[in-house]
Amino acid sequence: MKGWLVLLMMPCAPVWAQQTLTVQDAVSAALLVHPTIAAARAGAARAASGAREVSATLLPALMLDAQVTRFEERMVVAPLHGFDPRNPPQFDPLLLQGNVTLGYTAFDGGARGARLARAEALVSAATETVALVREQVIADVMRGYAEVLVARALSSAHAARVMALDRERVRAESLYAEGRAARLVALRAQAALSAARAELAGAATRADVAERALARAMGVTWVRVHGSALQGVRTTGDAPDREAALARAIESNAELRRLRAQVAVAEAGTAEAQSQWYPRMQLGGRYARYASGLGDAGGEWQTGLQLSYSIFTAGARPAARDRARAETALASAELSAAELRSAAAVDGAYAQYVTSLERATAWRAAVDQSAEVARIERLSLDAGAGVQSDYLNAEAELLRARAALTEAEYAGFVARVELARAMGVLTLQWIQDNVETRT
Repeated sequence: MKGWLVLLMMPCAPVWAQQTLTVQDAVSAALLVHPTIAAARAGAARAASGAREVSATLLPALMLDAQVTRFEERMVVAPLHGFDPRNPPQFDPLLLQGNVTLGYTAFDGGARGARLARAEALVSAATETVALVREQVIADVMRGYAEVLVARALSSAHAARVMALDRERVRAESLYAEGRAARLVALRAQAALSAARAELAGAATRADVAERALARAMGVTWVRVHGSALQGVRTTGDAPDREAALARAIESNAELRRLRAQVAVAEAGTAEAQSQWYPRMQLGGRYARYASGLGDAGGEWQTGLQLSYSIFTAGARPAARDRARAETALASAELSAAELRSAAAVDGAYAQYVTSLERATAWRAAVDQSAEVARIERLSLDAGAGVQSDYLNAEAELLRARAALTEAEYAGFVARVELARAMGVLTLQWIQDNVETRT
């Protein structure tokens, strides 16, 4: 299905033409400064740090510690492993001890592996969150950019209508002053002009609001956007086939990828909860050095193996297992619901795109026809053979057709953007490949 979706900015104030702003400029600026992206990246960095922290538990732990203790009474300096009256132990109120301890968990029922899998899944989820937020920012900025184009185009259309009606007001007042027309003719022209000016004010307000919203998204001042001529944008090529778009969305949609990672997080939690049903085996070794205020008393090494298992936990282990299974079921259900939403988003965007093409084609023809009707009615009035009300109605109809055409093109452009976002392909590269700017 071929079709160009064109949103052309029609300047109605010289300040808009001081500099040029493209949609790529707007999107790139927003991606650099938007706070939601910064927050998502911070979340990804936190998840990556957590994964490194968990992976450290797979290796033995080596620890140094030292202590100094002052007793009220004299205390044995080093542990007693026997008693020799010929070589009595040292006693001193000041004891010093230093230890080098090496520990390793030989078996924990798979808890460490499950925690590592969970941490890695959280990294994947956080990474997909960054992609999801980037796509949302890109879509928001492109909608905002298009909204500025639409608002300016409508403002220009209203300005053109005001100019046309002002000419009619001048003509009607001149005829009335010459006594060649009734006062009703002049009043009708003045009323139409006043209404057009009111509509122009509303269009100008819409343009101002759109410019300010775009400026906030880009992280720039309103003057930067207001003082720029926005290049028109159009999408190139065909939209993908509906079924192909649905398949791509299921595979690539960032929200679905994030939720799949969340399912993996929940499954790892289930494995971790299950590990509580197994015993733990820990290996340890230590070298201790003893001293006192009298001097060095020597040192010794120790090694051992510890096996532990909780006989009674008051139901904590079954509760942890059931909670983990419920979290897995919840994550799976959320994924299924998101797949339905993704399919609905693709269907809605695709239908909106197709409809907008058809509406734009029809309204484009209506604009041409209405412009010709208004031209003929204007010529008839100038020749003294026309009816003023017919000309005013023709101008109103022309404005309505132009506004409807602009809105249809805007809707089509946004539909393509939303379709790309639903498919998970809305990136700077997609803009470069599918969006074209023109002056």
